[in-house]
Parts: sequence; C-alpha cells; structure tokens
Amino acid sequence: MKKRRTKEIKQQAKMALQGHLGTVILGLLAVYGLNMLGTILSTTLFSGTSVLDLVLSEVFLLVVSLIVGIITAGFGYMLLNISRGKEFSLGDLGYFFRNQPDRVIIAGFVLALIQVITAIPYYYVSYTTDPGLTVEEQLQWFSTIFVLLAVSTLLNFLISIPFAMTYFLMADDPDLGGIQGLKESARLMKGNMWRYIKLNLSFVPLLFLSVFTFYIALFWIMPYMEMSLVTFYRDLNGELDHRLPGDGYYGGSGSFYNGYNAGSDDPGNGYDSENQSGYRNDREDDYNSEA
Repeated sequence: MKKRRTKEIKQQAKMALQGHLGTVILGLLAVYGLNMLGTILSTTLFSGTSVLDLVLSEVFLLVVSLIVGIITAGFGYMLLNISRGKEFSLGDLGYFFRNQPDRVIIAGFVLALIQVITAIPYYYVSYTTDPGLTVEEQLQWFSTIFVLLAVSTLLNFLISIPFAMTYFLMADDPDLGGIQGLKESARLMKGNMWRYIKLNLSFVPLLFLSVFTFYIALFWIMPYMEMSLVTFYRDLNGELDHRLPGDGYYGGSGSFYNGYNAGSDDPGNGYDSENQSGYRNDREDDYNSEA
C-alpha cells in the first residue's frame, strides 16, 4: 500500500475543500463556539475559589467536553462525506447523537482522562502556589505556569496520537464501540505516527503567519488542517489507492474484503466500481496523474 507524502495529502485536501469551505468553517465555528460557551458557563457558575467550586467546575467542563466530542465526531463524519464526494450538510454534526452516542462518550472519556492526567502538574502549581506580590515574583509564576501548560499540551498531543483516527473509524463502522475504536486507531497508526506528526508540523508556519492577518487566515487554515487529517485517514486505510490491499474494498472495521466487482469478470481489479466507502476508484486517476 502506497504511503503518500505530506505534500500529496495536503494537495488532495485542497481539492476536496473546493466549493465547500463555507460549510466547513460553519462546522468549525459550531464546535469551537460550543466549547467556548461551556468554558464561559463554567467560569460563571463556579466562580468561587473553594475546593468544591474547583471540583464542580472540572466536572462541568468534563460533561461539556463529552457533548462537544459527539459534535466533533459528527464534524469528522461530515468531512469524510465531503472528501468522498458524497452528500453532506451541517446536520451531519448531529450524526452520532442519532447513532449510538455512548460509544463516542466512552472514547471521549478516555481521551479526556489522558488530558487531565497530563495536566496534573499544571493544575497543581496554578492552584497551590502564590503568584507573589512583586512584579518579579509574578513574572516568575507566570513563566512557570506557561512552561507547565506547554509541556502538558505537548504530552497530551503525543500520548493521544495513536487514537487520532478513532472518530473517523466509528463514522465508517456504526457497530464499532468506543474502546474498540481506540484499539483499531492504535493499530492503524502503528508505524505512521511520525507521518502524522510531520503533517501537523507542516501547518506551523501557516499558523505563525496567521498572526500577521490578525488570525483571519485561520478561517482558511483550520479547514485545510482538518481536511488534511481526513485525507491522512483515507490514505491509512488504503482508500486512496487504485488497488486496495487484498484487491478488494475497505469494510470500515479495519478489514479488507476480496471479491469480484459487480458486473465484472475481473476479480477485485479496483476500477470502475464503487466501494463500500462511497467513492469511485477511477476518480483517483486524475489526482495521481497530477501529483
């Protein structure tokens, strides 16, 4: 199975976004907007400094993150439909609310737990140390907090990499449970984590340059990033190849099926036939000839 370079994946993502950027932006705004709303509500409802307020605030944020996680998974489902040239709408954001949301909640809880564990040093220092009274003491405190936050964010990213494909896998297989989705994602990412890191790092220059546009460029960069991750997933499962592993088609549960194409005497040639993921293999000819 061919492993595409970062440049090829990003080129395919650009092609998929053509004519659909507005819808993807609205989907992103919904996801980030709900997450921000949850944070604001948490700060408003539990504004005290007691241990009880702290615990209730974290529990509230956990519940919000699980709900937003269901919508985030639906956003991934919408991006998959766009990438495959299938019908899509903003209503896809609610796809998992209608299709066993418990499995997304289970997977989301595990991912949230990883985030909490990696952030323990940050939370401990920020809530148990005194910023001080002098400017020097406060600067030292903020520097420490910033470093701990950066380290916790990096650790969370690195530890969560094996599970990055979980929601996409569950979108392709309605029967795939939360824990099974995490395991299947780890299997799919085995040997591909450095490729995933390189893909994410390739957007760092664009993110840096967005500062000079007062972050307006993020309205293009973020959809570009998200669609690139979708394309990366489709590359991992062999969907972008002319001939899929086993001369068959991807079944959505980490397995490939052999067999004759409908209406053809040529067993599994992978051409001129629509596979289970909803794309026509011959559509990829043009892309690979241009890449």
